[in-house]
Amino acid sequence: MKPNQLSAFSAVATHLSIRGAARALGLSQPGITRIVRELERELDAPLVERGSKGVKLTPYGVAFAPRARQLLEDMRRASDEIAQIRDGERGQVRMAVTSSFALTHLPGIFTEFHERNPSVDVHFNEAVMPGLLLQLLDGRLDFAVSHLAPATLPPEFESIVLYSSPLVVGMRTHHPLRRSRSLRTLHEAEWIMPGDGSLKLEFVRPIFAPLNLEPPSRVVQSQSVIVALGLVSKTDLIGVFAEELADVAFKNRGIRRIDILEDIPPLQVCVVKRRERQLTPAAQQFVDCMIKRIRS
Repeated sequence: MKPNQLSAFSAVATHLSIRGAARALGLSQPGITRIVRELERELDAPLVERGSKGVKLTPYGVAFAPRARQLLEDMRRASDEIAQIRDGERGQVRMAVTSSFALTHLPGIFTEFHERNPSVDVHFNEAVMPGLLLQLLDGRLDFAVSHLAPATLPPEFESIVLYSSPLVVGMRTHHPLRRSRSLRTLHEAEWIMPGDGSLKLEFVRPIFAPLNLEPPSRVVQSQSVIVALGLVSKTDLIGVFAEELADVAFKNRGIRRIDILEDIPPLQVCVVKRRERQLTPAAQQFVDCMIKRIRS
């Protein structure tokens, strides 16, 4: 398999369009078709089929698409790593970080790293579970910084704990339940919690379990912290946020922190990477810089 074959097929799989793939790669449509056909002959399996509604992947194509992306990323990482070792200062670092980390610790860490490595390109994304795990698996991310319970990570990943992150309850300033001080009295309210549906109530359950309470029956799930802050500030939804985020984001949005009597189990802020995949020199330097600044 050649890189141009993997690139052409990945572009088709992403756009589900020969025209879109050709435009993305700067090639002609016949050229894209020819290269994909070459790959299909090499694999001895049809990967795409064209119909009246455009292109769709065959079962073989669906299975091969993530592998193709991973192979491309592994090739990019290998080339990048050699260049970093050879040139010392060049390369790329691709990471996803949580909003609370981005608004608090990241600016100082990035400044220190960038001063030492001005020629390294740094790419940021927002850390959203479980999507970031897929991006770590196929190589689109070098690592992520995320709130999690390390024991819940799938075995393909490993983590380094940076610090413990206390959680706080927030609601709009004039919320009808603003005088409540117990999770018991807030249990029947409507909450907004991290999640995308597939996570169910894994984040919610540990908060209420010490009180022998089931998770609230009304929970809105959101992958976006900005969405959660916006809804909590303007509606009667109640949210749980990292304390460090609350310190910088609540006041300007009209959100009040509720001093709950019960202890809410904290989450760990961790560096997450794919197990047994060595970081490139530049990515490792960024991780080392994080650990040094946060633990010093």
